[in-house]
Amino acid sequence: MITVLEKLDGTVSILNICGKLSGGENYALLSHKVVELLTKGCILFVLNLSEVSSADSTGIGELIVCLKKVKERGGEIKLAAPSQKIGNLLHITNLERIFEIHPTERAALRSFGH
Repeated sequence: MITVLEKLDGTVSILNICGKLSGGENYALLSHKVVELLTKGCILFVLNLSEVSSADSTGIGELIVCLKKVKERGGEIKLAAPSQKIGNLLHITNLERIFEIHPTERAALRSFGH
């Protein structure tokens, strides 16, 4: 189960994801939140993974769905602050090749020019 907390820094939507990024009762919560923000005109996102305790293939799929939806609108998603466990998972699944990953939320924001 995850929770997604939203905040805005200029034109960048920051989504702090907490809990287990996996299938289950709130599957697709993250992609629903991204779509909701896209409909409001937001196209730049930082997904802060510092509070994600684990992820499975369904959760990884959610990240990819979000990336696809944002890119379709001409936007960008950057990942921030993955734990070592989540960072290893991103490496093993080669997602570090398709996502820009930053060590901190601040570094991800700076990469957008903030």
